[in-house]
Amino acid sequence: MTVAEPIVETTLGTIRGRERGGVEQYLGIRFAQPPVGDLRFRAPQPVEPWDGVYDATRLGPCAPQTERAPGGPLPERTVVWDEDCLFLNVYTPAADDRRRPVLFWIHGGAFVRGAGANTDGTSFAMRGDLVVVTVNYRLGALGFMELGHLDAALAGSQNNGIRDQLLALNWVHDHIAAFGGDPDRVTICGNSAGAGSVLALLATPAADHLFHQAVTQSAPAVMDTADPTLAERMLRELGGRGLEDLRAADPERILEAQEVVSNGTGERRVVLPSRSRGGFRAAVDAHTVTRQPAEAVARPGAGKPLLLGTNADEGPLFSFALPRDITDDEMHAAVGEHTGDPAGVIAAYAAANPGVDNRRLMVDMLGDRLFLLPSLEVADAQARAGEAPVFTYLFTWKSEGFDGFMGAMHALEIPFVWNLGLQAWAAVVGGADPGDLAQRMHTAWIAFVRTGDPNHAGLPHWPAYDTDRRPTMEFGSASVILDDPNAGTRTGWESM
Repeated sequence: MTVAEPIVETTLGTIRGRERGGVEQYLGIRFAQPPVGDLRFRAPQPVEPWDGVYDATRLGPCAPQTERAPGGPLPERTVVWDEDCLFLNVYTPAADDRRRPVLFWIHGGAFVRGAGANTDGTSFAMRGDLVVVTVNYRLGALGFMELGHLDAALAGSQNNGIRDQLLALNWVHDHIAAFGGDPDRVTICGNSAGAGSVLALLATPAADHLFHQAVTQSAPAVMDTADPTLAERMLRELGGRGLEDLRAADPERILEAQEVVSNGTGERRVVLPSRSRGGFRAAVDAHTVTRQPAEAVARPGAGKPLLLGTNADEGPLFSFALPRDITDDEMHAAVGEHTGDPAGVIAAYAAANPGVDNRRLMVDMLGDRLFLLPSLEVADAQARAGEAPVFTYLFTWKSEGFDGFMGAMHALEIPFVWNLGLQAWAAVVGGADPGDLAQRMHTAWIAFVRTGDPNHAGLPHWPAYDTDRRPTMEFGSASVILDDPNAGTRTGWESM
């Protein structure tokens, strides 16, 4: 017996999806006009209504991007990209009038890689009775490069990727009810650059009414201001003189130039990242993202429940540029760029990691500065504001890949949160029973999306975060509440 393909009627037109595992999937839905030709580098434009039936039975291409080098710790994926990339995917138990909570997922990938298609929303839809939306957005120079100094009409283009997400949220607001979702119960969620995007949206006034809760998994929370020098460096690399050369460049050439501009000289450098990071990424400007995330969540009337956390070993994935042998003087100088007490910070990390070499200490500092410290800054600001709860977690499940060096590495929580089959991650997940942890985390995220509170029967009581105890849920082989689990190393940076 053939199962009829599900049909949804929207104000834009008719959409045909498919059914898989008891969940309706509507894939590759265009939410914006193709950002090509004259629309390259411009703010996204809403899609026009169509005649006939839109075929949403297959995933659309992702944004232009380079593939990861083979042999790395993250799962390898086949990348099919096109500059015409602004598509979203909807997973729903049924396109009815139930008005279910909506989970809106923003993928990570350092703002230069990734796709909404990398996560399958079937389990959240089926187990949580949720509507799940995953989205593509423009990446790299095509989505995060400021050009307002070359053409005033392009002011704010460094946040075009955020504008894409904003337009997708407007699409959800206008159309998700037709898919069985509630536009007044939207939770935005992301990992890494996706989590940074979540925080950027918290700092975007135009997004205030479009979502109601937020989840950040390893967010780089401090943003730089828009940087016009990126365009100049891209032009030099492309051999061009002005905006028309950027508009005319082939996407492959843009990707090649972007790699050169991003990767620098390759010289020996023993450094730690500053609070804000430049490059092709979201930025504070006067057009879209108008303030830092910690300032945004502290605004009167801004309170939205937050769930945020980091992984215990964020640093290894980003440490390959660090030299193998780091002298005491090099480490002292690098730490001294960011604190008035470098000796105290180094001593705190040495006490927390006895017997490791200077490079490993620097790797742990790197991860904390990239993700832990800025995430805690947002948690502290929300807790002090007191208008809505914030719940924090620490992911400690250790990867067995790469001889254990990667540990509870950056992004390893994703397959657990999404209750995926874990096959693609099998080489790095390891452990006796990852399925048990996946159930605990997946159920906590479902609870938060449904109620604004991640507590459920499979966990010990998870109190809201405060700046006195700093209670934090540990997700590892067991789940327990830890008070201020990073106290020793966290406090050393407070003289920044």
